[in-house]
Formats: sequence, C-alpha cells, structure tokens
Amino acid sequence: MILILVLLIVLAVILILRPWKQRGCRWRQDTRKLADGRVLFTCAACGAETALPKGREPRDCLAGEMK
Repeated sequence: MILILVLLIVLAVILILRPWKQRGCRWRQDTRKLADGRVLFTCAACGAETALPKGREPRDCLAGEMK
C-alpha cells in the first residue's frame, strides 16, 4: 500500500514539473543595435526574441510565452 502511494506521489511530481517541456534557450546576440540602444537577442532553440539594454543578457526561457 505504501509503495502504491509513493508511486502516485512520484507520478504527480513528474506531471507537475513536466521536465520534457523545459528547454534551455540558447540565446544569440544580434550584432545590430536597435534604435534606442538596446540589443536584440534571438533564441536558437525556440525562436523567441527579446531586446535588452546593452550589457545585459537574457536569463529565462521564453518558449512558453510565444504565440
């Protein structure tokens, strides 16, 4: 009985975390600057784009936020 309960808890944790949906973005800096001095970054894995001030780099994956 305890074994079944442990298996159900492990299954629930795996389904909640969904490690197969997490994908590490590989950000590439676009050498062209935007008009307001920001730099464009494009993810090689999911295609997401973000513009940040010069000197900063993206940290989070934006794959789930794409339309």
